[in-house]
Amino acid sequence: MEYATDEERVEELKDWWKENGKSVIFGLILGLSILFGWRWWGNYQLGQSLQASTLYTQLVMAIKENKTEQAQAISDELFKKYSSRPYSVYAALALAKIKVEANDFASAKMHLQWASEHASTPELERLASLRLARVLSVLGEYDKAYAIVNSADSGNYISMYEELKGDILAKQGKPDKALLSYRIAIRALPAGSSGVPGLQFKIDDLAK
Repeated sequence: MEYATDEERVEELKDWWKENGKSVIFGLILGLSILFGWRWWGNYQLGQSLQASTLYTQLVMAIKENKTEQAQAISDELFKKYSSRPYSVYAALALAKIKVEANDFASAKMHLQWASEHASTPELERLASLRLARVLSVLGEYDKAYAIVNSADSGNYISMYEELKGDILAKQGKPDKALLSYRIAIRALPAGSSGVPGLQFKIDDLAK
């Protein structure tokens, strides 16, 4: 489109602005809001992760120094403020280990259930579930323990899952099924693995 004069061009721009100015301004505001909002959210997430990491480091130190009450207080803060962060699951796993070493399997069970329910990655969930099944087996809750290792996706933990499944089946008086699980477990291990002798012993013992 050609304009006869500059005045006509100016008038055309004024008319266009009257029709589209609000939309342009709204679009700019929306775009800037998204940009700065995304940056704020990224910084917030980073800050949360750093704070959770710091607390977890403090927890590890408290555990090493046998400061049980301090470790519990730090863990409580992690669970309360950062339950969606992997560090809170690590904390639950660490506390469960302490409880197992103290033969407090009921408390260990509680921590491992929490870890299993709040795990943010499949690997963490598998690890928490495996440890939970072990504790349930110690407590004599064989059906619950077996249900976990039999239904869960074992991923890279297939040998450990199958070995625990075999242990549970053996305790339930099902040697044939236990043997099958042990053999699956030993086949899943790489050649020369330190876990082979123990599994072979279990297989030989049941085979007799």
